[in-house]
Amino acid sequence: MDEENLLTGGVDKLNEIKENLLELRGYQENYDNLVLEEDKIEKNIQSLDKAASDEVQATIKKRRAEIESAYDKQLDKTKSSIKKIKDKRDKRKNKKVSERINEETATLREENRRLKLESKTLLKQKHVPAFCNTKLYYALYYPRYFSDIVIVLLALLLTLLIIPCGIYFFILPEEKILYLVLIYVATVIVFGGLYLLIGNITKDKHSETLKQIRELRHEIINNKKRIKAIKKSIKSDRDESTYGLENFDEDLQKLDNEVADTAKQKKEALLTFENTTIQIITAEIRKQYEEKIENLKTENEAVVAKTAQAENKIKALTLKIASEYEPIIGKDLITLDRVESLISIIAAGNASNISEAIQFHRQNMG
Repeated sequence: MDEENLLTGGVDKLNEIKENLLELRGYQENYDNLVLEEDKIEKNIQSLDKAASDEVQATIKKRRAEIESAYDKQLDKTKSSIKKIKDKRDKRKNKKVSERINEETATLREENRRLKLESKTLLKQKHVPAFCNTKLYYALYYPRYFSDIVIVLLALLLTLLIIPCGIYFFILPEEKILYLVLIYVATVIVFGGLYLLIGNITKDKHSETLKQIRELRHEIINNKKRIKAIKKSIKSDRDESTYGLENFDEDLQKLDNEVADTAKQKKEALLTFENTTIQIITAEIRKQYEEKIENLKTENEAVVAKTAQAENKIKALTLKIASEYEPIIGKDLITLDRVESLISIIAAGNASNISEAIQFHRQNMG
């Protein structure tokens, strides 16, 4: 179309341009709607795909936990049985150990009972006070063992430090060095005098009897050491063949094997789940979403085709308008409003063709 024919055209030519602009706008609106619809469909596809993935992961996690729980319950049950049998075994062993200790120390314990009775008999026969046959008495008057030295030191600490200082700091109304000296003197006199008095009444008077009792006590102590050594030896003896624990050991071995077998089965079940079951679960769940996703993809393909078609129409009309109308009439006038204005100018008789209508428009409407 040449420039002269276009500019000399009238309302019909402007209506032709208007129809092209309306058609372009229609295609543009349709294109925009199609783009929105395409985006919506793609989001729906993504949403369904995510829902399928989430359901797959949740189902896999649940099924794996169910497998582990089933085997763990069985393991816990077996381990509980193991604990019960071990407790029974320990009770049986402790009982047998106690019986063995009693049996192997019976002679020594009987000897100690005899020695204690002999000591009491000597006390009665010689009219020696009963307190003379105590550990405290022999520690203070016939020290022989390390424990006796400890008792002597504690006695000195009590009489020379704790009692005097306790009276001086907590009982007396005021603190004076003289009072402290007097307290020490009084303490030494009282406790020293008491110590010497008891010694004179007992040690000097019944020296031979007390020495005999001391030897008897020494034998008792030695027997107790031997009893303690026997107990230690029996408790540390790893040979349990004499205790009759075979049935317990057999049951424990069976249960240990059961634990090992269950743990192995659990491992194999989880391995099968990871290598096979997960694929089956995934395929089964995705199958439920597959039809919806495929329908959306088909719908999306149709929308994409329509979008491309609309885009091609827009491109063709845009190029046509840009090449046939805009260079001649002016791009600023190739709009629906401006074309309507040009049509109105001609219809009102203010111009006879497009060229005059353009001139009138620019002069009066700027």
